[in-house]
Amino acid sequence: MVSVEKRCVNGKDYYRLVYTFRDGARIRHRTKYIGKVLPAKMELEQLKRGFLMEMNVSRYRYFSFEDVERIEKKKDEYRWDVERLSLLEKKERLDEFIIRFTYDSSKLSGVDVTLRQTALILKDGIMPKGIKRLETVKLLENHRRGIIAITKYRGVLDLAFIRRIHKILMSGVWDEIAGKTRYELERDVKVAGTPYVPPKWEDVQKELDDFFMWYKSEKGRLHPLELASLVHLKIISIQPFRDGNSRLSRLLMNWVLWKRNYPLVDIPVEDLENYYDALDKFQIEMREKPFVDYVKEKYLSA
Repeated sequence: MVSVEKRCVNGKDYYRLVYTFRDGARIRHRTKYIGKVLPAKMELEQLKRGFLMEMNVSRYRYFSFEDVERIEKKKDEYRWDVERLSLLEKKERLDEFIIRFTYDSSKLSGVDVTLRQTALILKDGIMPKGIKRLETVKLLENHRRGIIAITKYRGVLDLAFIRRIHKILMSGVWDEIAGKTRYELERDVKVAGTPYVPPKWEDVQKELDDFFMWYKSEKGRLHPLELASLVHLKIISIQPFRDGNSRLSRLLMNWVLWKRNYPLVDIPVEDLENYYDALDKFQIEMREKPFVDYVKEKYLSA
């Protein structure tokens, strides 16, 4: 938060802005001189907003001041728009997103389905003629249940939550692995179309422990969109389960955003090549920023 403080030095009064924040267990302060005369209310509010933005940006890892301005403007427009809607209209908007997000996320994971078929199944409850496998219907319905689950969850990001979402995704599709990590099943995995080799099953538990430690440390430091992007990137790279990891990682990304009142992000299947290229930049070259930038552009262009 930013407050105004009056100070007296050598018998002369002046005003400054004070930014207070928590750094681990400690409370810290940053200050900015604003003059000997307190500005008018409107000007003062502008100064406070600008100082808050400066302080926040200085803490972020990959976003510039301009990035954060655009991201927060998008968030404000989204919240203003949603607040004007009735409960029914809010539900209809979420349902529309669920259909498109389920279609794109499923296609990215190799599910053979069209957008029209996805809408018929999820919106109308109709079994399209072109669907030959009941498993496809179950995958789509499970994904919708996964989205609803993340919008209702008020807890913390931990292994129990990740297991729960994975179990929802795989229920009735591959029950033997639903909610069970690779280190429990003692199974390795391969990722098609890339030279990247995920951690061996013996290392998955440590990788997840490290991930949760990272999340606990960084959740209050990173911008929410940075955090969401990196949660996606790290989970999809760990591949904690035998199947369903990419869908899971995209759901967790949107849980981070939903929890903080940001618009949800969809990665369109038409952009698959760019998406995979951004993943490769981390999984092969160990560079996080290209993927964070990729998700940022998807967020801003929606």
